[in-house]
Amino acid sequence: MALQRGIVELVPYDSNWVKEYEKEKELLERVLKDFILEIHHVGSTSIKGLWAKPIIDILIVVKSLDEIPKIAEILKDYDYENRGPQGIEDRIFFAKGPADARTHYIHFTEPKSNTYYDLVYFKRYLNDHSEYLKKYQDLKQKLAKEYTNERPKYTLGKKEFITNVINLAKEEYDD
Repeated sequence: MALQRGIVELVPYDSNWVKEYEKEKELLERVLKDFILEIHHVGSTSIKGLWAKPIIDILIVVKSLDEIPKIAEILKDYDYENRGPQGIEDRIFFAKGPADARTHYIHFTEPKSNTYYDLVYFKRYLNDHSEYLKKYQDLKQKLAKEYTNERPKYTLGKKEFITNVINLAKEEYDD
């Protein structure tokens, strides 16, 4: 389980991804216990049956992103690199592992942020709607073949679909 930065390689769903998440969650809860409000397995590795890049995505909700410098200092000892917001204003992104073998991503955000709802609702909607899971699977495989060495183009190719699913999820799940 690992992937070189910038490369797109999808592999079939692996039930060990849940175990890898649980193992990392235990570590993160232990070392960041004073900061974590919520922690979630998100992204494609969290969706049963979905092919994915073999990198575990973790969402951590903290009281304030102002806590990130303290968190970054702690996570340095665990091979995490602070990559900043990466163009998303309500999130700070961390990557674990060297550039040629990324294993985990952490998305730090605050409660009730767009990032929180986008990641949690997207996962929930795909788990609840198998027809959208299939459409997403097909799109990902098509884009992965087309953009194997161009991850930004792969990501951009998924954007419209993801946005549409998030909007459907908000309609369905918001009170």
